Parts: sequence; C-alpha cells; structure tokens
Amino acid sequence: MLIDTNILIYATFQAAAEHDQARLWLQAQLQTGSVVLSWPVIYALVRLITSPRIFGASALSVAAGWNVAQGYLDQSGVRMVTAGPLHQSIALDLANTPGLRSDDVPDIEIAALAIEHGLVLASHDRGFRRFSGVRVVDPLNNEPRL
Repeated sequence: MLIDTNILIYATFQAAAEHDQARLWLQAQLQTGSVVLSWPVIYALVRLITSPRIFGASALSVAAGWNVAQGYLDQSGVRMVTAGPLHQSIALDLANTPGLRSDDVPDIEIAALAIEHGLVLASHDRGFRRFSGVRVVDPLNNEPRL
C-alpha cells in the first residue's frame, strides 16, 4: 500500500484531529510490512512539516523534519518505489484528466507510481479519486475504492 503524505502528517503531529486514528492505522500497516513510500511523498512530508505557514510555531526545522522522514524510512516494514519504464506514459494519461490545475501535478506523480507498481494508494485526499485506474482507500474514513 502506497502511503500518501497526508497520512504521514496526521500520524506525526499529535495536534491533528486525525492523529490517533492515522497513527494506529499506520502502526498496524508497519507491523504487516505493507507500507510503501516514495520520494515525492517523503519530500512533501518534510516540506510541509517544516512550514511555519502551515504549522505555525509547531513547524519543525528542516533537520528535524528529515529526522522524522528518516524515522519512517528506517522502519523494517517500509519499502520504497520509484518511477519505472511505464511511469511517463501513465503520467501522461493521468495528466489528461479533466479539470486538473497546476496544484494537481504532484498528485499525478503519486497516482502514476501507485498504478505502475500495482499498489493501493492510502490517502485522506479525495482528489485522487478523479484519476482513472487508481485504487484508493481512505483509512481515516473507511471508504475504499478498489
């Protein structure tokens, strides 16, 4: 299961309303060894948790943000995926989804990774549901689309 950035953020920040549910769900996934991460998700995690604009006084330093990311990467139940030979054509197909804006480009990359590697995407972001071929589950709402 490819984990989206928002799940990691909720699992990280105790002040998030979704923290307990995301943390428990992610811990269970880690125990089964079914967590897949990608570099776009890791970089987005660090960028967001270090942003004072988003987290105010709770924002971490960049070094501390990388330590959080490293903590996830060091888990024995985590596997990393990267773009492969089909990524470009999958991304091009996804880019033709009607109504996309520039802010949706990172989602194209994550959705393409999920499709290319045959993974379910775990995300609390309903926007992924617009992409054809992406299997999405929202572990915080128990609303799978598989």
